[in-house]
Amino acid sequence: MNVRTALRHTGLGLAACLAMAAARAVAASHGTPTAGYTADLAQLDGFALGLTEADRFSGVVLVARNGHVLLEKAYGKRDAERSDPVTVDTRFNLASAGKMFTSVAILQQIAAGRISLDTHVGEVLKDYPNRRFADSVTVRELLTHTGGAGDIPLFGVKHAANRARVHSVADMLALGDHRPPAFEPGTKLVYGNFGYVVLGRMVEVLSGESYETYVRRHVFKPAGMAHTGFADCTTHDPGLAVGYSTVDGKRVPNCATQPTHGFPAGGEVSTARDMYRFVRALQSGKLVPHALFAEATRTYRKFMGLGFFATGYGLGVPRRDFRWGHGGGSDGVCTDVRTYPLTGETIIVLSNRTSPACYPVSNFLHQQYNQRGHRHFSLRHGLEG
Repeated sequence: MNVRTALRHTGLGLAACLAMAAARAVAASHGTPTAGYTADLAQLDGFALGLTEADRFSGVVLVARNGHVLLEKAYGKRDAERSDPVTVDTRFNLASAGKMFTSVAILQQIAAGRISLDTHVGEVLKDYPNRRFADSVTVRELLTHTGGAGDIPLFGVKHAANRARVHSVADMLALGDHRPPAFEPGTKLVYGNFGYVVLGRMVEVLSGESYETYVRRHVFKPAGMAHTGFADCTTHDPGLAVGYSTVDGKRVPNCATQPTHGFPAGGEVSTARDMYRFVRALQSGKLVPHALFAEATRTYRKFMGLGFFATGYGLGVPRRDFRWGHGGGSDGVCTDVRTYPLTGETIIVLSNRTSPACYPVSNFLHQQYNQRGHRHFSLRHGLEG
């Protein structure tokens, strides 16, 4: 859907005009993008407003380019059952986008020389019960979802008892550490959550710290992410966005169907601005050495780098569409954090609506570029290729 369609369906002509003015004001205060790019941001804002008015989106959108935040805006309600609005300081469940924190923690262990990409699980987790898994699956395969690790029984109403009794990463590991690889490691990509629980436990053993403590000290703190953490969604914190699930035909808070607390496969909470701080810390080499991070954000198989999505490429796809980052989705959660190296853009969309609610918003700018044509975009933004 383009912005004209969204406006036509929602009757937001005035909102679009206001969005245009607001986006220009924001852009003017954070650097000097071209007039064309200011208009692109205004169209994105109008599109997000249209979806919000149609009750299809709520959340925060942040767009930065070449180190300048050009758009940062909140849309809709923090809690669909209440009247208070989302603000740019609202914290959202990150779902699987939190896997990037585990990836960084593992890359830091590699940078420190404690392990390599070819280290087997059993070399670190020496008492791992299933020896076929321990002796054949490597760090590289876990990061790229090619180890056959499978998923973890923590999601959905039927696994409520598991959620109630696990209180540590070691407890979570025990839910699946008896299984052999689901296929020959390295032969195919099957995305899942359990491999990141294994990686999180490896971080604990290698560092001597709990997963949460390690990530707070070595990822959040050096990146300046003061508003990111492991909040419990049952606490009714007014600063947290609330998402909903449907259980037996009734709308209930999504704590009823997913872990209430972040863990190595995701679920931490953060703001859009903090996630941008995370991106900038990665770009600057503050968290992972530049060369290693470059290796992590190239494509290894399908859409995966080493723990980061590295996607948007292929025959007929403009080079400007290649991006790294990570998305995430669950009941009442949709997140997308993406950086485009060629255009210098970072687009972050955090939403308390069920996936794929955030993706039309995060896709919007590059979809518009492609609809207008590669040559027009390159001339307008001073890019080649």
